[in-house]
Amino acid sequence: MTVVTQKNLRSLLPGKIAKVVSLISGEKHCSVKDALLQFYNSSVYKELEIEQTKRWWQSPYELFEDMK
Repeated sequence: MTVVTQKNLRSLLPGKIAKVVSLISGEKHCSVKDALLQFYNSSVYKELEIEQTKRWWQSPYELFEDMK
């Protein structure tokens, strides 16, 4: 089993980010670019980038709900 560290965390994020952005875009009826900017500027994303928060373990749906 691979141990998740701050160094390899970024390899886990693209799929989660894409799904969260899709959910934001769908709910707010905005462009993918606007949804991406909203997510990148959120506290949820800031925590997702930090391995110690263990946010990477949450599903995209949970991350999306936490943004509301």
